[in-house]
Amino acid sequence: SCLRGSICLYEGEELGLEEAELAYEDLRDPVGIRFWPGVKGRDGCRTPMVWEAGADNAGFSTARPWLPIPASHRARAVDVQNADTASVLKSYRTTLALRGEHEALVSGSIRFLDAEGDVLAFIREGGGERLLCVFNFAGGPANWPLPGNIGAVVQLDGTAIVTTELLLPALGVFFGRLD
Repeated sequence: SCLRGSICLYEGEELGLEEAELAYEDLRDPVGIRFWPGVKGRDGCRTPMVWEAGADNAGFSTARPWLPIPASHRARAVDVQNADTASVLKSYRTTLALRGEHEALVSGSIRFLDAEGDVLAFIREGGGERLLCVFNFAGGPANWPLPGNIGAVVQLDGTAIVTTELLLPALGVFFGRLD
């Protein structure tokens, strides 16, 4: 949500749904039917959206859906994840809200910064603001020294000012405002 361009989410991605394992008898996709079992087709990615874990058809419809709803998908239904502050759905909502609050993330320019290892760093600028976005894709912590030409950075929530380097936890992110 911080890189330039449109965001594309596949239905169920925001719930962390995995591709469903379907029985041959449940398939509807001609490709899957024709080339089973070597190619299972697209039906495993097309199961109905799971809104309510305990509802008939997971709250998708009152009619019988075209594909079955796996039990593993019910466990990740919207109503289940709404109650969990650490859910995948909550993370997606928070990330999308962050983008919507900052014009620089929606339509601003991007300038990539030097970073080593598994760190990605860039500045997004637009709408009268400059934002520093830094991502650690490593399984361990990473230090990232701030370039001398960008000055002090204020964390977006205003809790800290960073002047020399960032310490990012494993798979950590940092968003800051450049003044």
